[in-house]
Amino acid sequence: MKKKVLTAALIIISSLIILLTYKKDNNVTFSDTSKNNNNLLSIMLETSSGSGDYQESLSNSFPRNGYIFNENLSNCENGSKISWNEENKSVSVKSNKADKCHLYFDIYEPIEIKSYSIISSGKSIIVSLDVKKGTEEISNYYYSYDDGNTYIESNTNTYTFSNLTNGTYKIKAYVMDSKGIKSKIVSKEIEINIVPLNSYIISKYTGVQGENGLYYHDSTLTNGAGDNSYRYAGSDPDNYVCFGSDESTCPVDNLYRIIGVFNNQIKLIKYDYANSNLLGTDGEYSGYTYLKSSYSKYKGSLTSVDRYYWNNTEKTNSWNASLLNKTNLNINYLNNIESKWSNMIATNNWRVGGYYSNKATSKIIFQNEMSSSIISSAKVGLVYASDYGFSVDPTIWTRALYEYSSSDITKLNWMYMGMSESTITPTTASSSSMFYIQADGDLLNDEVIYDHAIRPTFYLNNSVIKKSGDGTKTNPYRISN
Repeated sequence: MKKKVLTAALIIISSLIILLTYKKDNNVTFSDTSKNNNNLLSIMLETSSGSGDYQESLSNSFPRNGYIFNENLSNCENGSKISWNEENKSVSVKSNKADKCHLYFDIYEPIEIKSYSIISSGKSIIVSLDVKKGTEEISNYYYSYDDGNTYIESNTNTYTFSNLTNGTYKIKAYVMDSKGIKSKIVSKEIEINIVPLNSYIISKYTGVQGENGLYYHDSTLTNGAGDNSYRYAGSDPDNYVCFGSDESTCPVDNLYRIIGVFNNQIKLIKYDYANSNLLGTDGEYSGYTYLKSSYSKYKGSLTSVDRYYWNNTEKTNSWNASLLNKTNLNINYLNNIESKWSNMIATNNWRVGGYYSNKATSKIIFQNEMSSSIISSAKVGLVYASDYGFSVDPTIWTRALYEYSSSDITKLNWMYMGMSESTITPTTASSSSMFYIQADGDLLNDEVIYDHAIRPTFYLNNSVIKKSGDGTKTNPYRISN
């Protein structure tokens, strides 16, 4: 009996407190209903979507899922003002007198983020949302990289945070519908670790010559260049780069290979030969082609290869005078790739010294190439004769380059492709001859008025970073500035 009296007293006191609060503060907030407040609030739920029929809820709690507050229908009998907080699922009643309020809720399907992807790529973080619309249309998407302190509004379901520095980012994203109702927030902590490609390749050298296909050409490397370069050598090292394309599968025409790192610069050569779609039909274009069917050793994918003269215009082995250099490589080629890619190529001083004979090792030819005072300042060039010589397994470096035609040797040389191609290296035996790679693999000399296949070669800016990939042909390194 005493307990019943005490309970009744508490109910009366509670009601009085609410009434007094109305008179004193003019505003009462209910985060949920309770039995003590049934005389103040009623919860009306729509019986079926869009029906306009409502039934009083038997629950003592506000609906949290599957309903939306109907501001137009909700009312108070004595004119109090109702304010609903969707995020907190609470209602505030503003009045200076006791009142009873009726809260109406419509059946409502919210926006749903079905799945999402948050990945890093170089200096960027890419957020992608797969969203299912609900009762209302999608209004906007919101993205944050600072744990929700600030959000960027977007009208697309993908967003890229660009030019980020190394560090850990707390990504958050949500979607809002036309009623202003938010979806659940998705989040992920992700790290940006920007690695320049040159640094990454150097790090692949473990201190053991030949590990990961790399050789460090310091003064102790037998028969090496002695220039402190890091060069790939062997049959097929993992030195592929996708250049000129962002497609998920790199087109063969956009595959390049890393010759090595020289003075901290990555040097690339096109994997396959370049046709007139890249080099144009002016300059030193000969108008002739090599047919794949004529070259059983050809390792590329093209059915035919366009040919270019080394310098048929001036007929001298002056690389600075050649239209192949000035027009085909350093105008046409650069114009035929997007600027985002051509901007990655460094202007370099190409030393174009030569040697009188192909009866010399790579080391001797390299020393003569680099000792020249003749310099061509340009972005794009051709492979040096010594680059080709050093790309074979080191056991062959004792041989002269005219002895490279054996199949036992060509299979150990990743740079060998199987068609006749020009190098940038002139000969000193004649003012009108240069070295070229014969279809069988030998290094031979030829007059500059004869045409051969071409593979653009260039150095990358030191700012170029590795985004992804492992250097294999099927998963080449992906790069960006």
